[in-house]
Amino acid sequence: MTTAQTSPNASAKFDNNGQYSRTSILRYEKIFGEHYISTGGHATTEDLCRRLGSALRPGVRVLDVGSGIGGAAFHLARAYGAKVTGIDLAQEMDAVARDRVQQLGLSDSVSFILGDVLKTDFPEKFDVIWSRDAFMHIPDKPQLFARLFSLMAPGGRLVITDYARGRTPGSPEFEEYIKKTGYSVLEPKQYGKLLEEAGFTNVVVDDATDRFVEILKDEAQRLVTHREDFLASFTEADLDYLVDRWNMKVGFCGAGDMKWGIYVADKPA
Repeated sequence: MTTAQTSPNASAKFDNNGQYSRTSILRYEKIFGEHYISTGGHATTEDLCRRLGSALRPGVRVLDVGSGIGGAAFHLARAYGAKVTGIDLAQEMDAVARDRVQQLGLSDSVSFILGDVLKTDFPEKFDVIWSRDAFMHIPDKPQLFARLFSLMAPGGRLVITDYARGRTPGSPEFEEYIKKTGYSVLEPKQYGKLLEEAGFTNVVVDDATDRFVEILKDEAQRLVTHREDFLASFTEADLDYLVDRWNMKVGFCGAGDMKWGIYVADKPA
């Protein structure tokens, strides 16, 4: 298995309006934890692994959509003997992940593709499809979920975390945030309904917003507590940006505008 591939259908450079530049990625890693670029870092990975249960076993084929800098993929390979393919649109995310997989000596079990999951061809079906806080970047959820269903082997399992909206429409401030970030978010129940319509069964919709708020507060506090470590690599302005942004999301959740969903579903055998 190779460690670095580029899909022939890879899109033009995607950096989420500068949020996924190399500097920004490494800055976010300081708040999420080593090798992570998504809510809750390693603790969320362990939670999702528990939810997958017996679906995780040696040799299980996992597709990690929006694989970021590789944290979940590395854990799945080391802890469960999974064979993981990560795919991400962001060139710098992909570049960091490629560097890390070599450093960790996991090139036999983890590979990364720079590309669009909606357009990339894969040589085999996957037993598990995994995604962390990535699908808010994809507006056409029906197309996305149909694509994931087609990529999954019969009897496979899907696990997703994703940003969600608490109401439609939200406050003007929240709608402006969604517009600026380019996110496409649904209410959790709508999300679950679309998974069912794509053919998934045993769909579990977990409104994990309370946990999301706890994580946001813990991450922001950890950053402030270890400010000297952060400031050894980044600036005071970077620190203020992250703390302000995390507090903003806490505020959106408190106002009922924003939610965080965890979704588990199966493909019939």
